[in-house]
Amino acid sequence: MRWLSKLRGDERGASAVLVGILMVPIIGGLAISIDVGALYVERAQLQNGADAAALAIAQKCAAGTCTGTAATALSFANSNANDGAANVLTPTFPTSHSVKVNASTREAGSNAPALTNIFASVISPGGASTTTVGASATAEWGSPASATVALPIAVSYCEFEPALSGKLQLIRYDQDLTCASRDGHPIPGGFGWIERLANNSCSAFVDLASASIPSEPGNSYPGACDATFANAAGTTVLIPIFDGANVTHGPAASYHIYAFAAFTITGWKLSGGNKMPSVNIDPKAPKCTGNCRGIQGYFSHWVSIDAVEGELGGPDLGASVVRLIR
Repeated sequence: MRWLSKLRGDERGASAVLVGILMVPIIGGLAISIDVGALYVERAQLQNGADAAALAIAQKCAAGTCTGTAATALSFANSNANDGAANVLTPTFPTSHSVKVNASTREAGSNAPALTNIFASVISPGGASTTTVGASATAEWGSPASATVALPIAVSYCEFEPALSGKLQLIRYDQDLTCASRDGHPIPGGFGWIERLANNSCSAFVDLASASIPSEPGNSYPGACDATFANAAGTTVLIPIFDGANVTHGPAASYHIYAFAAFTITGWKLSGGNKMPSVNIDPKAPKCTGNCRGIQGYFSHWVSIDAVEGELGGPDLGASVVRLIR
């Protein structure tokens, strides 16, 4: 029996040696995973910085101030890095309405263009002691060629044109006005309700490539828009602008949409059926009293980073969309 005890003791010694041998690759793998994790974190920070820089530059360009792009890119890339350091190449412009930002590693303190692989260099002195990672982002800007609008309203071009000064105005639905379109042909003034996506929806889809956009039958305010108008005061929305209307007896049967514009809503007075949405009259705006039905507000230059489904490239009436494309 003594020889069995001795054999068990020898096995315990062998296990200790085996564990010692295995600890080398285990510790090595752990060390490398820490270095790799640091690189993933670095790349995520660089991507955030590149995204933010591309969007910021695109917003400036959409607003007509496409200058100082290198400084803007560097500022946003650095501010999104935990150590406040990143290398940024001078932004490039793949098209007249897009910008690309490239960011890469810069080590704070030494300004080295790479991160030190602390653990990997200790384990494998002959291996790579530093690693560089990078990220890029491209953003585009422009006026929508198609979009889903929150309010099913189309405004006459003759109401939009004199409003470019940004003054508060009242666009009435209940007046049978006529004015000249862009090409001199007469079109009805005011605004009209356009066909919605569904009876229970307030939004509508508008594509400038369409020959015409159907109007809603009748002239009543759609009750499905109650919730939208309840939060509309002070908001800026995308409004289709029509420059032609197929007028039958009564309301227009369809509209030709020329472009999209940005309209900031300050007040409204609308009715339909048993519904009367909130009346929020701005005291500085033209009055809407008596039987008046209209929307008050002003057209503005609007740069939005909200997602807009559809293509860009429509006529520029001040409603610019900014978005990342890669």
